[in-house]
Amino acid sequence: MVGATRFLALSRFPWDWDEILFCLAVRDYNMQAHQPHPPGFPLYVALAKLLRPFTSTDFAALQIVNVIAALAVFPVLFFLARAFRLEFRSAYCAALLFSFLPNVWFYGGTAFSDLPAIVLFLASAAAFLAVGEHDTRRYLIASILLAAALLIRPHSLLMAIYPWCAATVRLVRGKHLRSVIVSSVAVVVIVVIGYGAAAWVTGFDEFEQTLKMHSRFVGKTDTVYNPTRPQLPKIVRMQFDPYEAGKVSLLVNLLALIALLFGSRRLAAEVLLTFLPFFVFMTFTLSHVGFSRLSLSYVAGIAILAAEGIGILARRVPRLDPLIRAAFVALIAGRLITWTLPAFKEPRTTVPPPNAAAMWLHDHTNPKSKIFAHESMWPWARYYLADRNWEHVGDDIGLHSENDVRDEWLLKAGPSHSLNSMQFRRPRQRLWNVVAQRYFEAFAQPVSDIVFFGTGWYQIEWTDELTWRWMGRRSTTMLPPLGGTCELRLRYSVPVDVLGRPVRVNFSLNGQPLGTRVSTTYTDEVTFIAHARGNAPNVLRIEVGETIVPARLKAGDDARELGLRLWAWGFRRIGD
Repeated sequence: MVGATRFLALSRFPWDWDEILFCLAVRDYNMQAHQPHPPGFPLYVALAKLLRPFTSTDFAALQIVNVIAALAVFPVLFFLARAFRLEFRSAYCAALLFSFLPNVWFYGGTAFSDLPAIVLFLASAAAFLAVGEHDTRRYLIASILLAAALLIRPHSLLMAIYPWCAATVRLVRGKHLRSVIVSSVAVVVIVVIGYGAAAWVTGFDEFEQTLKMHSRFVGKTDTVYNPTRPQLPKIVRMQFDPYEAGKVSLLVNLLALIALLFGSRRLAAEVLLTFLPFFVFMTFTLSHVGFSRLSLSYVAGIAILAAEGIGILARRVPRLDPLIRAAFVALIAGRLITWTLPAFKEPRTTVPPPNAAAMWLHDHTNPKSKIFAHESMWPWARYYLADRNWEHVGDDIGLHSENDVRDEWLLKAGPSHSLNSMQFRRPRQRLWNVVAQRYFEAFAQPVSDIVFFGTGWYQIEWTDELTWRWMGRRSTTMLPPLGGTCELRLRYSVPVDVLGRPVRVNFSLNGQPLGTRVSTTYTDEVTFIAHARGNAPNVLRIEVGETIVPARLKAGDDARELGLRLWAWGFRRIGD
């Protein structure tokens, strides 16, 4: 029954950055080109390559690997819990709780490498913990599972330290040192062969250089050295509820705390020694944006402790023990199921925004069109626009000449201000809690709508779904050199609600008046037809008749002079 529920989580397309990189790797493995990104995930990609001849897409091949791992989640966690010496009922409860955690369930239907790696690590840990003084064969199997896991996600090695040490000590006591050495050498050989193959395919020098560059990048962006990273208390709170499920997460954590305080000291010590190292590692080194996915490496420990916490409460009333366990599991699993199911709808039924934007460009623009793929979208351009003329660009692609911009497009993640763009988005509802909070918006925008904000404008601002830019009393904006008769559209707001009277706004282009608008409502839109020059940028000037300073109005501590809030614009040559 649990296995059947795994198919509810199947995504229709790859969505996130990592998934597209894995799809590129299935097509052509090259770590220097981040196909995939370091450390290379050689086993994960190799398994998908083996399946690729039997599937319709690269994504489907990767997804099959994940589905197989998802089907193994329940039995693997059950056997791990038993290896921690939980009684049968508690182990069964632990497996159920773990199976229906939102991140465990969701990522089983995607093309991320996390769940296959975690299942292998958990299976390895279960095998190591079950090793007796003479179980040399089981020790070898556990070692091979560990090597396989390391060939997908090596940083999760932290989870294997205690189980490996416990099993090794037992075998040494049983005078099987030779078996320990042979199995350990087997792990090293398998891992070296796997990553050696990845380096050979990529090029050994390129492999080494890419690892170093990626390491420096991760050190600056994901770790505590990133000044935008939340403070430590918030990071820890996020780790205990990485998908922001609220009360049900609190209940699970409280049950785990009961097990730590009132349960077996041996169980508490073994679970903490197994999972706490990665928890601490994640606290200081991994990106908080992906905590829902990254927490897969330790949430099994919380599920095991929570199940034991339920057992401690149930055993206080022996006659009602089964009913108490069933009630707790039904309450938690039921709430997790109803909480998580809405997150599956969009991935299962719709095309992700970045994919949709890239596909739209491929299908609806001139094959000779030049496409600028912003650095946030280059993997999608490489995957979906391989046969098109595209270029990888940063934030500034420059103001081009007339001939350049007539048939050029920008592909970028995020919301667009362009009224002429094709925008694609997914609602930020329950799905927002489960996935990395990015790529919910993407757009394909004519390069002619790329403008540069000069004097008078403040920095861009945003909420979860809206972005805007304020100006003061006067502003200057540089528009592209289209040439000829052009249409200019602006959507904006002025503070009529605060002032209580209409606000006059004057517009001019290249020193020539475009017109005056007397706005009587908070949000307004204007359209102008004017002659634009093609040999230099076109200069748009805006002047607002009245402004406000929120701080003076006791509406906060914002001391800026605010005149006009720009929401969106469009600039195109008529007839194009």
